[in-house]
Amino acid sequence: MALNKYAAIRYRIIDECIRSRSKPYPTKEELRSACEEALYGSGNGANISMSTIEKDIWALKNESVFGYAPIAFNHLHKGYYYTDSGFSLDLPLTPEDIDMIRLAMHTLNHFKQSQIFQDLETAVNKIQGRIILADRLAESNLEKVIQFEAVPESKGHEYLPFLLDAIRNNQETEFDYIPYVDGRSRHYIYHPYLLKENKNRWYLVGKDMVNDKIRTLGLDRIANISLTGNTFLTEKSFDPDLFFKYSFGIGTYSGIPEEIILRLDEVQSQYIISNPLHPSQEIIQQTPTSYQVKLFVIPSEELKMQVLSYGAKVEVIKPAWLREEILSTLKKAIKNY
Repeated sequence: MALNKYAAIRYRIIDECIRSRSKPYPTKEELRSACEEALYGSGNGANISMSTIEKDIWALKNESVFGYAPIAFNHLHKGYYYTDSGFSLDLPLTPEDIDMIRLAMHTLNHFKQSQIFQDLETAVNKIQGRIILADRLAESNLEKVIQFEAVPESKGHEYLPFLLDAIRNNQETEFDYIPYVDGRSRHYIYHPYLLKENKNRWYLVGKDMVNDKIRTLGLDRIANISLTGNTFLTEKSFDPDLFFKYSFGIGTYSGIPEEIILRLDEVQSQYIISNPLHPSQEIIQQTPTSYQVKLFVIPSEELKMQVLSYGAKVEVIKPAWLREEILSTLKKAIKNY
């Protein structure tokens, strides 16, 4: 039996009302009013008639797809109840439900190569099998109406399950690490605290025990990782939310947050206002041709690269040192042309 969205909502409301412990034995009018309130925001009878509720109750009681809901009328209380107090309605999927699940499935399949999602494969396959039986919308049709951004598979994803277990069990790790800066391999004894994704790359935050310093390291530059056999206690002072509160990107988090003021041209301002550069972003001035926004972050190379990527559409107003650095970089860039 195919359900439309409105019928499915009415059935759910009727089921909830009948199972209610705070207000048992709802009358037919109370069921009608509750359904209309849920669907239309008003219970005055203009949109749902009593006959509609009567048909709904009949369908719930007599259709196998609803499990032959054991609805009965109590003449003493003048309302409806379930003769089986443990009964709960299990509705079939509506076409809208199926479309949304297909979209979710398509999204999961898009990321299925990522190691962290691979443990979901069995559950995803079960859901996919049920949806295929519904045969509402073929995957080929879905791809014609929605396209996802390609997610590149970077090195280091294979370490995600290993590191997740190490973090959960407070297990000390050791590995070799080759930074991009000089390409020289370093060996770390490391207490892993947190896995963080940024721009489709994974990073490990933890304590470098040799230098007694919390670092953020890219998984794509890690090699020869193993457990040392030792366990550790996470530092009480480490707060993941606070650690990243003033950060911009995934770079170095040492330093003091500063007030950054940017002037945006009229067009670029719409993009940055609708998709803020940082949670601290605040509009502080507006003119017919530009906006000024304020950020409170620790200046990083990622912040500078972001500003430079906007070219003439963004101007650094404050601090003066950052304005000079951006200007110097732009001058160097001009020499390349």
